[in-house]
Amino acid sequence: MNSSNLSRKLAVILHADVVASTTLVQTNEILAHERMQAAFHQFASTIADYGGKAHELRGDALVAEFERASDAVTASLAFQVQNTALNAAYGDDIRPELRIGISLGEVVIADGTITGAGVVLAQRLEQLAEAGGIVVQGAVSETVPTRMPYDFESLGEQMLKGFDQPVRAFAVKLRQGAALPEVEVNQIAPVPEPVDPDPGGLEKPSIAVLPFANMSNDPEQEYFADGISEDIITALSQIKQWLVIARNSSFVYKGRHVDIREIARELGVRYVLEGSVRKAGNQLRITGQLIEADTGTHLWADKYDGDLEDVFALQDRITESVVGAIEPSLRQAEIARSKRKPPKDIGAYDLYLQALPHLFAIRPEPNELALNLLHRAIELDPNYALALAYLAWGYEERLTRAWGAYGDDDAGTAIALAHRAIAADRNDAIVLVLAGFVLVMIARDYNEGLEAVNRARELNPNIAFVTFLVGAVQNVCGNPEDGLACIEHAIRVSPGDPGAFFFYTAAAMAHLMCGRPTEACDLATKSARMYAGWDTTYRILAPALVQLGRMDEARSTVAKLLELAPAMTISGLRERWPIRDKETLNAILDGLRIAGLPE
Repeated sequence: MNSSNLSRKLAVILHADVVASTTLVQTNEILAHERMQAAFHQFASTIADYGGKAHELRGDALVAEFERASDAVTASLAFQVQNTALNAAYGDDIRPELRIGISLGEVVIADGTITGAGVVLAQRLEQLAEAGGIVVQGAVSETVPTRMPYDFESLGEQMLKGFDQPVRAFAVKLRQGAALPEVEVNQIAPVPEPVDPDPGGLEKPSIAVLPFANMSNDPEQEYFADGISEDIITALSQIKQWLVIARNSSFVYKGRHVDIREIARELGVRYVLEGSVRKAGNQLRITGQLIEADTGTHLWADKYDGDLEDVFALQDRITESVVGAIEPSLRQAEIARSKRKPPKDIGAYDLYLQALPHLFAIRPEPNELALNLLHRAIELDPNYALALAYLAWGYEERLTRAWGAYGDDDAGTAIALAHRAIAADRNDAIVLVLAGFVLVMIARDYNEGLEAVNRARELNPNIAFVTFLVGAVQNVCGNPEDGLACIEHAIRVSPGDPGAFFFYTAAAMAHLMCGRPTEACDLATKSARMYAGWDTTYRILAPALVQLGRMDEARSTVAKLLELAPAMTISGLRERWPIRDKETLNAILDGLRIAGLPE
């Protein structure tokens, strides 16, 4: 060993392992290893949040080092809360539970490996802990400030293997009714370099909604204009991917003529939404425009006309339409912005953004690129709910189209990712709808999948992609009329969405399932004109054409389907298409068979 790479020091050491890991592996080796790794990566992230350093992550154990005992204890308690939530989301018994030991002692660090009496002692203390529990050395408990809301339960003096003298041990728990304290590591962390105030560096896309201008002579319309702005702020705030400036901040510009770029700099935002209200007789015209502050580019603009007789209904409709329209515009702008960033500045958020166009292409090669990018994103941030959910969806794309394996257990991975995404953020509509879709399509878990997507719709019904996927799940679960209502809502709120071809195909499927082949044919044809590269469109169009007696068109549609998915067969679709109502599935497959899809 090179002595120049060796150092000794006194440190707080954390040792953790998985309880009964052998049993978990024997139940399902691949799934157990993946879930154990997910737990440890989450723990490593939490350790870093509290100023610690995870030195080793091996098999079913983790070793970490801290400068302060209070940080080690807080990180451990925070992780156990996170892991309990993660395990609760799994629909089986493969739920890795960790026990943790914390000691204060001398360690030796050489070539990235940490050893010494402190490590051994932490490991021995960990063996005293119950599943999901934490045991610390007496010296550790004495160095944690009494203001911390922790209870230390004495386990007495313990004779531990490899130690001549008994060691005082304590089980530590969060005091009942108390909350974990805020991260304190910033008190000892180096002072960061000054950051560029340019809002282009913000991690979340940030937007300010200015008070809509009253262009009428009627002062009563001032209240309506303010109400429109306030409703849009409230609705946008429900989209967790965005940082929306509060009303009190954006309304200071009411009645002032200030340059948009100056407003963006003062509020620290990338995007500004402004608009106006104009009255003519009993009619109102509301206009809105979304501006990228850096460049002054108009990303979206539209106008809405309505009758003052039902002013509140009009206000709701305008809010719904504006939010539905600008959500995809912002998404596209963020993707473009991420592509302009230099490689050295690319983070988890940018990797997620760059993966989206590849996922939405619904083709095998772009899909693989997307999976690579999203795996890199969750390596940087293992608890990034959006990246986890989209990654699960990416696996679903491959599995339902038989594009070939990406990993050893793509189905198990997709299901585990969906559960991790839900555990990471139960209040993000996009996360829930993607995860619920995957649970239905891959796990055939119709109940949990429906519960997740319906919760997503409750959280934010104004995101077209959300209501489309809710509708798609309703279709598969045997509720096509309900599905159609959701999908038509998506089309209404975001008619110019770049993913609108999804909406029209899903609507076509609902009509086909309800015995309306003419409507199904029209909508599927419209979808194919918008984007000809999605195989699902032709799965719906061909049987609709068969039912209409248009056999030549049906056969050419199946030929197009086989161009996109050469391995597709009737038996393969029967296995991979989880349409709950078998009579409906058989009817669709019969149409495809008649149109020439191989058995």
